[in-house]
Amino acid sequence: MNSFFDAVGEPIGKHGGEILKFIGDGLLAIFPMDRKEACMDLIAAVREGYQAASRLWLQDDHVRFGLGIHLGAVNYGNIGSRHRLDFTVIGSAINRGFKLEALTKRLRRPALLSQEFVDTAGCHAQTERLGSHMVDGIATSIEVYALRLESPGSGVTFG
Repeated sequence: MNSFFDAVGEPIGKHGGEILKFIGDGLLAIFPMDRKEACMDLIAAVREGYQAASRLWLQDDHVRFGLGIHLGAVNYGNIGSRHRLDFTVIGSAINRGFKLEALTKRLRRPALLSQEFVDTAGCHAQTERLGSHMVDGIATSIEVYALRLESPGSGVTFG
């Protein structure tokens, strides 16, 4: 797991993102929107992280990559009881991101983006529209896009 986190974590920091939390075999990262290039920086980090993680796949076919990307306001900090605090992140944007990540398994695409992110980033040419999808816990459908990614050494392109 540490090799995977190194592979995907290094590009996050390099492109201005911040890992907020490790969650089991996954992580939660943000790219603050105080810079106009934040969305494209996130895409660059995803591409580099996917390339690095894919090289791990060549050694261990148990490593898989699923990523949900959404845009919105979040709250984060230490939350809990008087006796136990935990650093966490809350908000509907987080929920949608996690729902998109879960959808990667069903749609068999490694990186899914919401329409809100794609519109804000202006990255339509780098994505493929997959249509509207219903997900558990959200009353309305989510317009989903797949980021076009290439797996190194395999010639396999996703999206």
